[in-house]
Amino acid sequence: MMQLSVIAPCYNEENNVKQLTERLLAVFNKHEIAGEVILVDDASTDSTREIANKLVALHQNVHCVRHDKNRGIAAGWVTGVEAAKGQFICLIDSDLQNPPEEVWRLYREILWSKVDMVQGTRSHIGRMRDSRYLLSRGLNFILNFMFGMKAIDNKSGFVIAYREALQDILRSQGHYHYYNTFIRVAAAAKGYTVKEVETLFQERKVGKSYIKRFPIMLVVRVIEDCIKAVFEFRMRFQRDDVLEQFLTSHTPTRQPQGYLGWRKLWYKLYFWTMPIHAWMITRRTKFYHKLLSSSQYLSQEDMRELQELKLRRLIRHAYHHVPYYSEMMNNLRLQPKDISSLDDLRKLSMLSKKELRENLYFDLFSNTHDKKQMVRICTSGSTGEPLVTYAERRQLEMRWASTLRASEWTGWRFGDPQVRLWHQTIGMSFSQVLREKIDAWFMNRLFIPAYEIREDNIDDFLKKIKRHKPVLMDGYAESFNFLAYYSQYAKKFDIQPKAIMSSAQVMPDHVREKIQKTFSTQVFDKYGSREFSGIAYECEAHDGHHVMAESYIVELLVENRPAEPGEIGEIVITDLNNFSVPLIRYRIGDLAMAMDSKPCPCGRGLPKLGKIEGRAQAIILGANGVWLPGTFFSHYFKEYEFALRQYQIVQSTKDALTVKIIKNESFSEEVQQEILSGLKKFMGESMKITLEFVESIPMGRTGKRASVISFMETDFQNISREV
Repeated sequence: MMQLSVIAPCYNEENNVKQLTERLLAVFNKHEIAGEVILVDDASTDSTREIANKLVALHQNVHCVRHDKNRGIAAGWVTGVEAAKGQFICLIDSDLQNPPEEVWRLYREILWSKVDMVQGTRSHIGRMRDSRYLLSRGLNFILNFMFGMKAIDNKSGFVIAYREALQDILRSQGHYHYYNTFIRVAAAAKGYTVKEVETLFQERKVGKSYIKRFPIMLVVRVIEDCIKAVFEFRMRFQRDDVLEQFLTSHTPTRQPQGYLGWRKLWYKLYFWTMPIHAWMITRRTKFYHKLLSSSQYLSQEDMRELQELKLRRLIRHAYHHVPYYSEMMNNLRLQPKDISSLDDLRKLSMLSKKELRENLYFDLFSNTHDKKQMVRICTSGSTGEPLVTYAERRQLEMRWASTLRASEWTGWRFGDPQVRLWHQTIGMSFSQVLREKIDAWFMNRLFIPAYEIREDNIDDFLKKIKRHKPVLMDGYAESFNFLAYYSQYAKKFDIQPKAIMSSAQVMPDHVREKIQKTFSTQVFDKYGSREFSGIAYECEAHDGHHVMAESYIVELLVENRPAEPGEIGEIVITDLNNFSVPLIRYRIGDLAMAMDSKPCPCGRGLPKLGKIEGRAQAIILGANGVWLPGTFFSHYFKEYEFALRQYQIVQSTKDALTVKIIKNESFSEEVQQEILSGLKKFMGESMKITLEFVESIPMGRTGKRASVISFMETDFQNISREV
């Protein structure tokens, strides 16, 4: 594998290019580096090109690329990076003022220091104190002042960086005369870590510098560049350059339709006023929504390439800046270069909830995290044990943009009325409650408190819903189950939204059918969690759940191998956007059915999950060794809807479980025996099953009700038998 590529832009360097190349090759040989030299001939008018050709012919690891016209140093860097194959890339001038032998010092430092980029600062030793020196020091002071930095030598282009980091740093939004001046500024603005190393800087022996002693025009152009850089790196929002740049070179199969007329104006006003009605997330979310609206139509191959590009960046960051992952990878004798594809992910250990709890403070915190850009996320846990993690601002903005995109899949359009059956304000501060209400007004959203719906007040809630005339209703599956049970009430009010989005629990097929019939609508399932928000959604084709692949890599595993199509596997998630507290191969505790990679009729290239099967922690183990996912019981008990209203399965010990039942009038001793004998048929005759008849099975305070609860310590990856 190529370790190091050294890129040297050359313009009329016939007296230096041969010596530069030979000295670099000597560095590779001395330090046993698998390296290459890439000479970029910037339309030289002397014999630079001919000399470079001879060097290429003599040495297998010397390459030359050419510009048809003189384009400058920064353009030479970009051209060289495109041709380079090394894991690390070093930029060096071809005038020999930076001694080639110093490349080793930069290379050694980036291996040791675990930063994204190392910059060689020009030492005062032996350096001429002429007008060019004074101009350089003055420019360094100006750049530090304008961009809030404390760099010793901002302008130095003698740097080494990880290949993909340097590619990102060299991308710019504006057109600069001398973008090479801002390489350090760009690195800092884009969140990369940089270390400075003092290096020798010698007087040019032969050839001429393009900088004159009194370069008035150059100064004017640099001032113009500084103004552009302020707008790009200080005043503009920092954007998702990876996704944005990926879309410039990978064309989606189709383009989404934007908003027109009043919707367009309302859409813009919503984001423009976002600081008033949102916390943490900013107007930048509009930009992410625009990107995601396009990226959903990337081909499957391009989507995988995007995920792998983001994965490599995440792994490199985690290895160098997150102690937990650094230790784990070192124990496994892995380096970032070993994780370059989705398949390589399986080389890493999985992260359990127990490990998350034990390592959150501070081994899972990146040493580059900013607490002002983070928000605490707390889940109740499947068995009531709280779980805390943190999300960062950019991650939250991508979450929101993904949610908006998925809502549009249902046929809802921005500005359409919607109803949400949810816990609107639980756990929020006064200011957050106020912002939530303002946000609901902008979104034309009516909240119905899911945890307050009862038989004695359902009419009042249905009247409110009818008056609002929602195009979309979304909320907990359990709340819609409740409405389906009282379908005669819903029919009376003639509520017919275009779509219903169900989340939080698995909605059984027979309940889905009943809801669709009751409301004359389509049900769209959402799969998500507090740790990640929306992870996968159904589209209009209703053929599986599309993973929000720009943000998450989702693995389905059985005995630590990928699940085959049609097989139930454990969901393991890698968040590609959270660099403050990275969750890599996180065992969220859910099960889903694997699907083949056949393209979806909707035309989106997002990968898919099959039917969500519920919680891995809600697996019920039979006395005969068979395991039953929570969805098994929804299928089993649908045959007894005439006799029971609700049920809940609870297993605390092996070979025994309790079935809580709310009876209907049609429940009988015969039905009871049939239920017991049927369950024992699946779980073994020795299974002790206790029926407990109750008046109610209460929801949790946020409106959720678990139909299957297991308090047993069961690791899905070690279960090999299934019903």
